[in-house]
Amino acid sequence: GDDEYLVVFEKLLMPIATEFDPDLVLVSAGFDASAGDMGDCNVTPECFGRLTRQLKTLAGGKVVCALEGGYVRSILCKCVESVVLVLLDGASDDKYKDETKSFYKNLGDKEMLDCIDSSAAKSIRETMTVHSQYWQCLKKSCK
Repeated sequence: GDDEYLVVFEKLLMPIATEFDPDLVLVSAGFDASAGDMGDCNVTPECFGRLTRQLKTLAGGKVVCALEGGYVRSILCKCVESVVLVLLDGASDDKYKDETKSFYKNLGDKEMLDCIDSSAAKSIRETMTVHSQYWQCLKKSCK
């Protein structure tokens, strides 16, 4: 669900992307992970918006999204709308900072990987460990 997607972005994808420092971010935007769609991962349109907002912090905000999936039109419309609104929002950076502060405040003293599905947390930890040999940003997280 949303929590697992937000945590994998925070712990793995965004640190690597930040270290890589791209000139442009290309997104194959599939929404079949949406709650009620065939992927059945229970990701909400709001979460897709939050993830897009995070991506806008890269490459000076140059993000291109290409629609490639999502099979339930009523759900797809809401997800696409959420992403497009973020892409058009000039205040996304400030909102991202506010969302991140709120996210960490809600965690309190807990490790975020301990607050999500244990199978997802295990997969994220294993992926971080494997990729830590290639990415400096993951070396300190995997000690």
